[in-house]
Amino acid sequence: MRSRATLAWGSYVLIAGALAAYAVVTWLAAVVARAPVLYGEGAVANAARLARDGVAYLDVDPQRFVAANYPPLYLHVTSVGDAFVTGRIVSILATLAVAATVFVSARSAGRLAAAALAAGWLALAPVMVWGPAVKPDLLALALTAVGVVTLDRRRDLAAVAGFALLFAGFAKPTAFLPALALAAWLARADRSALARFVFGAAVATIAAAVTVYLDSVPDVWRHVVTWNALSWSLEQWLPLVFLAVIVVGVPALIATFAGGVRGARAAYMIGALGILIAGGREGATINYLLDLTVAIMLAIAAVASRLRARTLLPVALLAQLVFGTLVLDPLRVVPGRVPTTGAWSEPLPSGTAIAFRVDGRYLVEDAGLLAKTGISPVVDDLFLWSRLVERGIIDADPIVTQVRDGRIDAVIAQVDLEHLEAAPAFERQRWAGTLVRAVLDRYRLANHFGQLWIYEPR
Repeated sequence: MRSRATLAWGSYVLIAGALAAYAVVTWLAAVVARAPVLYGEGAVANAARLARDGVAYLDVDPQRFVAANYPPLYLHVTSVGDAFVTGRIVSILATLAVAATVFVSARSAGRLAAAALAAGWLALAPVMVWGPAVKPDLLALALTAVGVVTLDRRRDLAAVAGFALLFAGFAKPTAFLPALALAAWLARADRSALARFVFGAAVATIAAAVTVYLDSVPDVWRHVVTWNALSWSLEQWLPLVFLAVIVVGVPALIATFAGGVRGARAAYMIGALGILIAGGREGATINYLLDLTVAIMLAIAAVASRLRARTLLPVALLAQLVFGTLVLDPLRVVPGRVPTTGAWSEPLPSGTAIAFRVDGRYLVEDAGLLAKTGISPVVDDLFLWSRLVERGIIDADPIVTQVRDGRIDAVIAQVDLEHLEAAPAFERQRWAGTLVRAVLDRYRLANHFGQLWIYEPR
């Protein structure tokens, strides 16, 4: 490798490695804290707790709403022990496995370039934010990456790829898009490999069916499929595309024009773009960019050996990484900046512990607030409940009637409900109008801690 190129790769691995190390340390701190860092983790933890008894999808208490809008696979894995420990560790290990996959894919370019690309992927804003999430995204991502690399290098092991890719879909349904894209590619490129792929997929389907069988199939369908069919809008999608340009715009161009988007990698890229398009649904965030970041990095890794002597590649990748980090500021990397889209939740101010009663009933905007109390939330995913109520899919009365009767001990919001119309769009999506009116009619603002507004019965 030429000296200038070596210096460029060294600079890239140094900066990307520092950011990646910072991210991993922050992730481990989140494991130790045993607390939520992203909205929605509380709902997953609550569903995982219920999955131990096989009732995550059964809606056994009509006075409570349990989202459980993910397939059983991750919920049952996370149900072992504390969800905020087990689930986070599973996601962290899956994230590191993807980085290792990028490294292995690029090792023909030399260890320096391979390490830089792996660290560069870990340091991307969506990965830094979502790497330890108590959600199935990273488990599905790791399985998908394994399947893609297997098909790219060893089509004789297409059965392994089929198993991994289908199992990824049973962890996170959007992962079925890359699986379908890769199956379509095999149908044109290698029929014998397609047969092995289908066999592996069939075995994965049977294995996943066991986890579904532990629950009720109709109830799983209602929670995972029907309740996830939220509205898609261009207004929601365009900002996500803009974020994609900020995070991986330059690497995407490099991967395309350098010839890295071919074969299995091209099919994966199509599937990843399909997931990006799906990101126009309500509630989607930067996790819909994760597959695209992996597809791009695997494409660059495939041609890195041919381009490693060119200084422009690591310089361009480093420039994009620095730009994306400065704009999005994942995990508060930039001192004095306010984190932007997809950032972790603000920690509670010191001295603001809430005196929850063990037998109390609490309606909280983020169910993760109850994570360490052992108290079941009245609604564990207020966003999903509100969207389903607004669309007429579920009845609001079981929850709203409790509010009107003052049977909820406290309503804890992350926004001033009296001025909800001035709040960001994501906040307005979390609060159905009928619920807000009931809260303001029957409850008063009793306290305000930083980002928490606590309402108690009048």
